[in-house]
Amino acid sequence: MRLKSGCKFCYGIGNLGYSVVSQTITNFFMFFGTSVLKVSGSLIGVAIALSTIWDALCDPIVGYVSDNKVLKGFGNRDGYILIGTIGVSLVNLFIWFVPLSLPEWAKFLWVLMALILNETFCTLYSTPYGALGGDLTSDYNDRTIIQIYKTIFFILGMILPSVLLQIFLPSTPQFPQGQLNPLGYKKIAFVCSLIMLVCGLICVFGTLKLSKEKLKTFTRSKLAKFSFKSLFFGFTKGLKNKQQRIVVFGYSLSMVSAAILTSVGLHFFTYCFNYSSLKITVLLVSLLLGMVISQPFWYKLSLMQDKKPALLTGLLVAICGVIAIMITYILRFLIFQATFYIILFSIFVVGFGAGTLYSLPTSMYLDVVSYSESNAETKENNGATNQSFLTFSYNIANAMALLIIGVLLDLIKFNPNQTSQPRSVQTGIAIILFLGVLISLIGSFVIFYSYKLKQKHFETEAKLE
Repeated sequence: MRLKSGCKFCYGIGNLGYSVVSQTITNFFMFFGTSVLKVSGSLIGVAIALSTIWDALCDPIVGYVSDNKVLKGFGNRDGYILIGTIGVSLVNLFIWFVPLSLPEWAKFLWVLMALILNETFCTLYSTPYGALGGDLTSDYNDRTIIQIYKTIFFILGMILPSVLLQIFLPSTPQFPQGQLNPLGYKKIAFVCSLIMLVCGLICVFGTLKLSKEKLKTFTRSKLAKFSFKSLFFGFTKGLKNKQQRIVVFGYSLSMVSAAILTSVGLHFFTYCFNYSSLKITVLLVSLLLGMVISQPFWYKLSLMQDKKPALLTGLLVAICGVIAIMITYILRFLIFQATFYIILFSIFVVGFGAGTLYSLPTSMYLDVVSYSESNAETKENNGATNQSFLTFSYNIANAMALLIIGVLLDLIKFNPNQTSQPRSVQTGIAIILFLGVLISLIGSFVIFYSYKLKQKHFETEAKLE
């Protein structure tokens, strides 16, 4: 039975609030920490990396509890999503309210504690939320559709911070580059927290009835004593499945490209091109609109060619767009007048191709897990635990990438106290951006190329070798 559109909408909009908060941090915090708070890139990188690693460690714990512990009146998904909604809405405010008068070490500790607390509530939200998508439907193509709903709202949530950047961080006489104004980030935080609260509540109460009905179709064993050992062996057991391993590593590596693009992109366009907040907003919106507009195309292509060919095509399109931006940067003094418009088109191409990364890999992962467990004697609902393995790997990869980025910014002698950077620093920022994104995208393409699961496996119920 196919899932009704109303339920898909309520589920999908939950990703809007989560995306607004998480992407504001992802897109702006490295820049905010170094250029506004005046904390060294290494310390900001350490804070982000440690909080991300903490998030990764929390993922399997929350997944295990969500699978096994039902909250009275809310099932084993929506109750945790509700707790996460309220927690993220409140803690997000503290991240952006760091007193500028504090010494650097105190700013670092404030940032570290706020990020760790935020990641804790984000995990309470995102891990059960991701599993809920698998609980709501078992249809092969419906899994892709619900991920597209989720993806569209996620990308809309990515667009909103860019719009808020322009609304609350405009150029002023005091701050010609509006993105250096600390007050604007506080206003953005208030708006993001409000959106998170509203969207989270819609998701919880819009899916609660169906979620509880689906829960009745699963058998649930008595809650066993939690141990990291059992989680570790469960994770390694899952990775013994070649197809599951391919999706986990391929997706994690591909998302590193997004982390690099968002964390270094603001530095790149601010210091390498001296773009105003308005121009940067236009570029970010172009990137994200490409992701949104591409969703129906990639879905139809996946119907015609299956999911893997559609994903590989999207990766190739994104790689071409990144190369076009790189060439434009190299030739920027020769084509000065046309530079912005070439980048505007190229970044739209990147977004169009990268749109596949926000829907198809997660759909493929649900396919692998569903297929691997299809012959199990009992139908235990371990969706959150399985989902946590994917997010664990993704978070570890991102943590390492962001830590390296912070260190590299210091190595190239990036100075947050200067509104303009020397040519050598500009070149260093460009190298970090382009090499990092291209290596992760090309590596992801190579990994996903080995993926074998197709729709026919579900139709014939044949086992993967």
